[in-house]
Amino acid sequence: MINKKYYRENIEDKINPDRYLITYADLITLLLGLFVILYASSQVNEEKFKEFSSAFSDFFKPTQSKVINRGNGVLEGQKNSIPEPIFLCAKNKTLIEIKSETELSMSKFIKQGLISVKSNSNGLTLTLSESLLFQSGKADIQKDGLIVLDSIANIIRGINKAITIDGHTDSNPIRTFRYESNWHLSSARSLAVGYMLVSKGLPEKNLSFRCFGAMKPVAENSSTEGRSKNRRVEITISDLAPEKVNNEIIN
Repeated sequence: MINKKYYRENIEDKINPDRYLITYADLITLLLGLFVILYASSQVNEEKFKEFSSAFSDFFKPTQSKVINRGNGVLEGQKNSIPEPIFLCAKNKTLIEIKSETELSMSKFIKQGLISVKSNSNGLTLTLSESLLFQSGKADIQKDGLIVLDSIANIIRGINKAITIDGHTDSNPIRTFRYESNWHLSSARSLAVGYMLVSKGLPEKNLSFRCFGAMKPVAENSSTEGRSKNRRVEITISDLAPEKVNNEIIN
């Protein structure tokens, strides 16, 4: 049986009582190095300082030659030297101009059948297909859709016209956690497109949203191609009613 008292005393005898000196020596060494650095940095070489100061004075000293003429002088400032910014007023484009700009800007997507631009009795209608804007059964705008909407916003930003955004779906029923029916989905999609345009500077005062679900198809829902055409968002741009224009002028 091990004698605990003897074992403890034997361990204590082996412990070096001066081991704290190692830590103490390290601390003293670090302090010595610190004071040497502080002392060295406090000593200024007067000759080098004079040379440095003289070089700075010569560099920044004004001369007869001008900076603009590639000289070494200092460019003098003056009040109102920077011209005031000029803000151009947004042009109230005609529907023909909007159609022409849209067709030119969206030519790539028009050729692919993802966008159509048509004039009708209601004004000008831009039809954006589901495959361009959304994934199936969702209302989150995809990357290509964001690019297209950004371009459209640049074209119609600032115009004084009525803008209606309609959401449409096909006749296949939908019931998910987020969207209980095609009415809910078409509403969410029209709002998503409208809010995106508003965030890009589209005027809100003449903007309206509508959802139609599957009630206004443009093709038969019996075929895959027809259902694809029916899943769309339409942006209709039309002239304001005369009474509304007059009210805005008075206000």
